[in-house]
Amino acid sequence: MSDTLTTTLKADLQQLLKRQYPWITTSKIQEISKLLNAYPTGLRDRSSAVHLSASAFVPVGNTVLFIRHPYLKTVLLPAGHVEPNELPLQTAIREFHEETGYQVNPQSQQLIDANVIEIPANPLRNEGAHRHIDLRFLFRQNSQAPSDAELPVFQLLEKDAPSEFQSYYQLIPMS
Repeated sequence: MSDTLTTTLKADLQQLLKRQYPWITTSKIQEISKLLNAYPTGLRDRSSAVHLSASAFVPVGNTVLFIRHPYLKTVLLPAGHVEPNELPLQTAIREFHEETGYQVNPQSQQLIDANVIEIPANPLRNEGAHRHIDLRFLFRQNSQAPSDAELPVFQLLEKDAPSEFQSYYQLIPMS
């Protein structure tokens, strides 16, 4: 990982602490910082034990857009691996479009969370079990008509969303 990316990620984590979201704790940020220090290179290498990923939390009215993950067979935020020469914000924008067919307003973005996620082995992709450092961004959706989506897309109310994401719904402005 480049020094610029490392510096950016550490600054982003410190900004999360300042926002004082109830799901952000000092211990969580410290755990992620330790992983960044332990894997200063290789977070974009799929053979590494830790990968960098980014997710998009995109409200539509009082619902949020989710996808069904093809391998994990569960409902998740649109997300993916950060590719070489790509920043996490760019990944979240790209993956959201590829997986849902919709566009986001990149100027509306805000980093809202960072998590460490345990990922099981995927023999079809020749990937062993590993962890993701996942950066989660809030976006506003553009009003353009969607193109073809790669994955099944769902608009879920808070009560129907996976519990891991329900607290983020407090960030949706009330109409």
